[in-house]
Amino acid sequence: MGSTRDEDQELRRFDQFLRDWSRRDFLRGTGGAMAMSAFLAGGMELLAGCGGGTGGSAQNAVRGGHLVEGSSSDISNINPIFSNDTASSIISYLSYSRLVVADGAGNLRPELAAEVPRVDPDQVTYRFELRDGLRWSDGQAITGADVVFTFQLMFDPRYRAVVSRFRAQLEQHLASVTSPDPRTVIFKTTSPYAPFLISFAAFVGIIPRHVFEKMQPAEINSTELNQVPQVVSGVMVPVRWDRGAQYLMKRNDLFFRGKAFLDSYALKVVPDAVQVANQLSTHEIDVGQPDASQWDSLARAQGLDRVAFVQPQFDYYMQNLDIARTPKAAIFAEPDVRRALLMALDRKKVAEKVYFGQAVPADSAVSSAQWVHTTTKTQYPFDLEKAQQLLDSAGWVRGSDGIRAKNGVRMEWEIRTNSGNKVRETLITVLADQWAQAGAHVTTRLVQFPQLVTQLSETRDFEMILLGINEGLDPDTTQLWSSKSIGSGALNGSGYRNPKVDALLDRAAQVLERDKRRPLYAQIQEALMEDLPAPLVTCPRSLWGVSKRVKNFNVAPWNVLAPRPWFKDVYVTDGR
Repeated sequence: MGSTRDEDQELRRFDQFLRDWSRRDFLRGTGGAMAMSAFLAGGMELLAGCGGGTGGSAQNAVRGGHLVEGSSSDISNINPIFSNDTASSIISYLSYSRLVVADGAGNLRPELAAEVPRVDPDQVTYRFELRDGLRWSDGQAITGADVVFTFQLMFDPRYRAVVSRFRAQLEQHLASVTSPDPRTVIFKTTSPYAPFLISFAAFVGIIPRHVFEKMQPAEINSTELNQVPQVVSGVMVPVRWDRGAQYLMKRNDLFFRGKAFLDSYALKVVPDAVQVANQLSTHEIDVGQPDASQWDSLARAQGLDRVAFVQPQFDYYMQNLDIARTPKAAIFAEPDVRRALLMALDRKKVAEKVYFGQAVPADSAVSSAQWVHTTTKTQYPFDLEKAQQLLDSAGWVRGSDGIRAKNGVRMEWEIRTNSGNKVRETLITVLADQWAQAGAHVTTRLVQFPQLVTQLSETRDFEMILLGINEGLDPDTTQLWSSKSIGSGALNGSGYRNPKVDALLDRAAQVLERDKRRPLYAQIQEALMEDLPAPLVTCPRSLWGVSKRVKNFNVAPWNVLAPRPWFKDVYVTDGR
């Protein structure tokens, strides 16, 4: 069916909306952040690739000083067995060390372990030998008992009251973890499990048994030590959390790799990513990730470097498919409705205008940075007319007000995203505007990031959420799409259930050879593109601003929101 005059007017109105969303108007609309405002750094160079440009030699390194990183969201829980948001993870990674760690290129390196182990010939046994002389920040020895305790909290039936988002996976795949002597830890998986080293040994920080074993399991969920622990093993030690303002840390003098050059570090909560840019330009903060609208203007900021690279991440919207959680699930329950909604989005124009060219439209269920990525056969290019035909065929009829309805249910819902991220704030407005052209009435709502994560991963009391995902080094997406990952802190907030996808995820995780895993993940991507429980919209680039006084802040594709093994060597040239 053809477009009506009203629909043509709506299309023209949307085009005008995007044209009007210029950098000048964006700045005016966000409080006059002038050209000096920086996105994530300034200077006259644009540093692309896997980070770089902030390097300094060890001979020139200056000891002492303070570094401030800007963040548009506050922490919620930094305990490694719980942490699942960006700000919390940054602090968690600096506080707690892991057995092994991934570098910026995705290669595993030893951390608490003396070397990266290989799986035994039985394909289920991993043996870790800990470094000699490891100490907690209170001086007590770090031993295999700490490692065993950390993992027991996430899979042992005795600790089922501990609500960890890793529980479903570890209960299924981890058979045992033992420590025959203080420096040896042996893991046995129930069957070959490819993600183990990357997703658990290199991801989960080890917590001190002598601190947490004094608590009842349920107490561990809510202890204040989940926000400001007193005993840690990482490069920095938490000092104080000023809720909504900043998180302060100091150097850990007992860090196993030696003392950091910095005396202290602060994660400063900034109202939004535009203000991150402003404060980079005025040197109120040293590093941060600004809004894409500010990227070009930051090139003129003094004393800043810009760092940009392709990152394994995507922005997506999650439709709640669980009728027990929201009556709006009746709208999203039909696959053709989900397909029509994606088809109604002009994602190329969104990437160009909303992200200021710093993103590309997604073409699969993973980002193109993942080694398993495939451009699926099933695609949804922008086609408003076909989208409307799908909705018509599904029985969703336009009313006199232009809003579609079926069986007394109006096609209207609320979409939420995290406040402070100006790109996403704009994006939900654009999505609502485009869906209006297809006959839907969509309202928008901004929520603080920690609360949004809780709504997605625990209470699941939402209709639609737009968020971003930073993918892990291993392509296993059980946390996102498996029916085992609904609630309990995991990330399948839509309540998506597909036995075929569940089986494929399990099979892919049990295959160790890459060439045999790849076709399984291709099938998973194809199934997700057919079902569309939470369609990917774009894959943004990672944009950073780094003060020229900061050296060796080596953010790279695989350690932006992951452990920072290089942080010990970060220094500030003025020592202040």
